Amino acid sequence: MPEETHLADVVKSLAERVQNLEDIQALNALRAELPRRVNDGQWDRAAELFAEDAQLDYAHLGQASGRAEIHAYFTALPGLVQRDKPGSQLLIKQFLHAHDVEVLGDRAYGVSFFEERVVFDDDSAMVAGKFTDSYVRVDGRWLFSRIELTLYWVLPHAAGIRTNGQ
Repeated sequence: MPEETHLADVVKSLAERVQNLEDIQALNALRAELPRRVNDGQWDRAAELFAEDAQLDYAHLGQASGRAEIHAYFTALPGLVQRDKPGSQLLIKQFLHAHDVEVLGDRAYGVSFFEERVVFDDDSAMVAGKFTDSYVRVDGRWLFSRIELTLYWVLPHAAGIRTNGQ
C-alpha cells in the first residue's frame, strides 16, 4: 500500500508541474502577442488580450481602465505618438526580452524588458523599458489584468525612414 500512495503522490506532483509549465508557456505566448499586434499595426485588436476589468498604466503616455477603455487607448495610441509629427509616416516595432513569470493558481505575475524603435519619415527614436504585468485566468484563458510600463529612456536616432523607392 505505501508504494501505491507514493506513486499517487508522484503522479500528482508531475501533473502539477506539467500544468505550471503549460501555464508559463501560455503566459509567454500572451506576453509575446501584444507586441506582435503592435508590430503588425493591429491596434484595434490589442484589447482582446485583456480581462474586462484590466488596468493599463503606460506612464506619461496615459492610463486606461477596463477592456473598452483599453481598446480606445490602443486605437488612439499611434495618433498620440504621432502628435509631434503630424502627417508623417509612423512605424513602431517593439521587441520583448526576458519574460519572467510566476504562476499562483489562476493569477500570475511577470516582468519583461523591451526595446522599441519608433520611426517617422525623417526621424526615429530608440526606446527601452520594462513591463510589469499581472495576469488572470478567465474561462481557462490567460489574459492581462494589469500592465505597468516603466520607461528607461527614449533616445533620438539619426536615421529615419528614407523614401528612395525601396
